[in-house]
Parts: sequence; C-alpha cells; structure tokens
Amino acid sequence: MKRKISKLDENEARLSQLLFSKTENFAQKLEVNTTSVSEHEDQELDKKPAWIDDDDDNFGANIIPNVKSKAFYKEKLQQKYSTLVGTPNWAKLNKKIKKDDESDDQILRTVGHLHKKKSENLPKDFLELKNFPRLNAQTKNEGPNITCIEFHPTMSVSLVAGQSGVVSLFSIGGDVNNKLHSFKLKNWKISAAHFSPDGSEAYIASKNNHSYCIYDLVKAESKLVQLPQISKRPNIFVLSPNGKYLATSDCLDEVYLICAASKELLRILKHNTNVTSVIFSHDSKSLYSYGCQGEVTVWDLSTYRPLRKFYDNGCVTASCIQISPCGRLLATGSGEGIVNIYQTSNLNTSEPLPLKTISNLTTKITNLRFNSSSEILSATSSFYPNAVKLIHIPSYHVFANFPIHTQNYHQVETVNFSPNSGYMAMGNNKGYAYLFRLKYYKNY
Repeated sequence: MKRKISKLDENEARLSQLLFSKTENFAQKLEVNTTSVSEHEDQELDKKPAWIDDDDDNFGANIIPNVKSKAFYKEKLQQKYSTLVGTPNWAKLNKKIKKDDESDDQILRTVGHLHKKKSENLPKDFLELKNFPRLNAQTKNEGPNITCIEFHPTMSVSLVAGQSGVVSLFSIGGDVNNKLHSFKLKNWKISAAHFSPDGSEAYIASKNNHSYCIYDLVKAESKLVQLPQISKRPNIFVLSPNGKYLATSDCLDEVYLICAASKELLRILKHNTNVTSVIFSHDSKSLYSYGCQGEVTVWDLSTYRPLRKFYDNGCVTASCIQISPCGRLLATGSGEGIVNIYQTSNLNTSEPLPLKTISNLTTKITNLRFNSSSEILSATSSFYPNAVKLIHIPSYHVFANFPIHTQNYHQVETVNFSPNSGYMAMGNNKGYAYLFRLKYYKNY
C-alpha cells in the first residue's frame, strides 16, 4: 500500500513539473503570475542604458575642464547635457499616456492591443494563418463531438473535451502538441469548460449531470460539486471573467447565479421567456441573458436588478450571444444564421439598430467568439459542413481565405482563440481539434 501511495505522489510531482514548462513548479509560476499590478508599480524602474557605445570610451573632447576622473567626467557631461538640452519626451519614464479626444472613433480606439496606425491594423481582406498539427493528434478520444477547446490564460497549454467525457491537456509546441494529462468523467457529455482567471483550476460541466467538475491543475485532482437543488441541469454554464460567479440555466425562464468560491446560490434572475444563451460583461459587473424570442436583459450584478431590456433587431429565434473583451461590442446569433453586432453604448432603446448585420451563414448560429483584441469575430453553425466565418472588425468584412476551400472541416462545433490571439483552435463532429497559427499576432 505504501508503494502505491508513493507512486501516486511521484506521478503528481512529475505532472506538476511537466505541466507548463518542465523547469519551474506550476504553483510557483501561478504565484508570480497573480502578483498584483499595484505591487509592481511600487518597484523602482531599473534605469539602465538601452545601449552602450564603445566609442564613448575613446572620446576625449575637453568640454568640461579640470575634471581628471573619467567616471566623474562622464557624470558631469550628462548633467551638462540635461541642463542645456533637457530630457527628450521619448526618454521620460513614468509618463502618463494622454487619452485620445472624445471625438475619435470609439471602436477604432478599443480594438487591438494598442492604438495603432492604420497601416498597422489587422488587414481586412486576407488573414495570414498556418495549419499546425491537430491539438489532440496523440489521443483522438475526446469526441465524437469536440465541444470545448480552452486556452490556458498564462501558459501555452490547451484543454480539449467532448462528448466522450474525456478531458485532455496539451502543450502547444508547434510541430508536436504533447499530451500533458488526461482523465475521464464517467457518463459525462461535456458541454462547457472554463479556466479560472489565474489558471489554477478548470470548471467543467455536462448538460446531462446535476453537478459540475472543478479540476485542480496543480494537484491534478478533480472534484464534483452539486448544483443548487433548484437548478436541474446546466444546459448553460458560464464562468465570469473575474472568476467570482457561475451562471447556469436549464434553458427555461430562470438564470441561477452561483458564487464560485462558496458554491452557494446567490440569486435567481427571472427572464420573461426561455433563456437560450448567457454571457457576462467584460468587467463582470453585469450579465446579459438572451431569450428565445430575441429579448436581451442586462442585469446589474451588484443589485441583481435589470438595468435595461431590448430586442435583437430582426430576430425570430434566438441562438447565442457574445461580448467582446474590450466591452464595446455585443454580438447575437439567431436560428436563421444572422449575426448582429451592436455597440454596447447604444443599447439604451428598446429596439437598437446594429452596427452591422452579417448574413453569410444560412443555418442556426451555434457559436460566437471574439479574439482577445476584439479584431476578429468567429461565427459558427454546427448544422452544415464548413459553416464557419471569421469577421474583421471594425470593417466587418468576412475573411475570404477562411475556411480553406481545399479542406473539409465537417461540422464545426466550437472555435476559440489563445489569450494573445497567436493561435486559433477549432473542434468538429469527427473528434478533431484543429490548430492554426495567426501570423499577425506575435504572442501566444
């Protein structure tokens, strides 16, 4: 018995080292990654020179007389330059970035990681991408339908899960995506999976179980948690961006808000019609519930009261809803294959007009996803082969070179982007988890 226990301990330690780069312990990395911004701001900047010119040592101009020490002469020379010329603006540290004028286009200011020049924006007609080996090439047992592909928030690791109940973690290595760990939840058809903001846990749910799984990535342990008794099954299961709330619904007229830490039911939010989709705002301060007839209710999570209600323009049968990471855009998908994109600041009327309506798909929209910089929106329908479109923002052009016409991706179930949009993943109904490298984005 002692031998078995020791072997388990060895496997757990080995997994903790393998998971997220073999050199450092995962727990130590998480501690570093979750250090608050305020602590970093208190540290002094290391004001080292950006470069050193070897010719400076041979410079012998006697600008400042009667200084014999070479080091002291250099210091006096710097002081003299600062007195006469001053420090240029580009060299000033701790300077505050001025906000653009309010008259600037709000969308252009918020999409992308930075406010870039027009020539540096993501090209709208052609998306440069490269096919990488499939994420789950080593396992191929998460299907038949790959319903969840999630990227770890800090490490180059992805989670792949599907209707077989198997959950697998893979390191993204380019030529080879090595399997790090895999486990199976018996009699589970996994429908949702989310990493916690610090990446230490994964929340996993199935539509046919009255419980959800919390997987501890540090300890490599899974734990089942019962849903509140009033909630029947998590047909909808969403984790808030700050990791504090879980929203579930059995697709009737109620949304159950659960505290992720205590696992307790906080409030029941009553929608007028059956709910088809739910999404948290980017700052986790509000919740959007999308009714089957196109009614959207925005809930204030501090008071649990509706802030506003409006109808999705032209919607007959509602399908899914998504909000951009920048918080400026809201996308809705309908059963008729229509995608409406709204500006969240213009949702104060009962029937707001969308910024753009995308009608390139003809069957029910089953998945919507923005990339991290809010420059790409993916729209997917799992009811027709290769029914996936990537939409450029803010031009709202559909990229013509994706999906690749020479390849058959079958029915696409889900699409997701890595934290810095360097990678895009796509799961289908054949058990495949495709991986693409988006060349415009330089980081994972």
